[in-house]
Amino acid sequence: MIVSLLAAAHLYVLPWKLLFLLPGNSCGVTSLRYGPPDGKWERGSNPQPGHCEFRVSVMPGPLLPVWVEAGPTAGDLDVTFTVQAGATPQTISLKAETVAPTAVAGSDLSARASKVGKSVRVEVTNKSDRPVLLGDSVAVRGKPKDDCVGPGPAAVIAPGETLSDQRPGLLSPSMQVWVAAFTGERECKWVEVTRR
Repeated sequence: MIVSLLAAAHLYVLPWKLLFLLPGNSCGVTSLRYGPPDGKWERGSNPQPGHCEFRVSVMPGPLLPVWVEAGPTAGDLDVTFTVQAGATPQTISLKAETVAPTAVAGSDLSARASKVGKSVRVEVTNKSDRPVLLGDSVAVRGKPKDDCVGPGPAAVIAPGETLSDQRPGLLSPSMQVWVAAFTGERECKWVEVTRR
């Protein structure tokens, strides 16, 4: 099981930032360092700890998203990170994958919404043959009136992967699932996804 989790991790290079999807079952990653295996250089960040009421992860995994400023990504990179409440750092090796975000239709995705305690978990699965860049996913009675940009993109979802977005709220059978589909750092539109 651990091997499949590590194999599922990703490093995506977008035109404006790097996105690490790292294995962990917590609210987020608290430290991140990366560089080539030969140690010639190293970069890193200390992301703000996540609030456990709001959880975003990618399945299979779970994989936790960490966004960092664009930087060098040639070849394989050793990545050392610590998850929130984790005792020891973990190290994995990743190869950068370049992604050019493109528009996505609701038919490229499928969705599920379920009640979890006092929260609603929305899961959006990529059924297309290319990676897609998604942001907030919500279950509501009509198209969200908020700007879809919100806090920005959440994660790149490879074909067959699922974005899991959990937040406080209510759920009823009549609610629709909407997801913010991004084509750029601040360019997105709300897309309705059929619930299964």
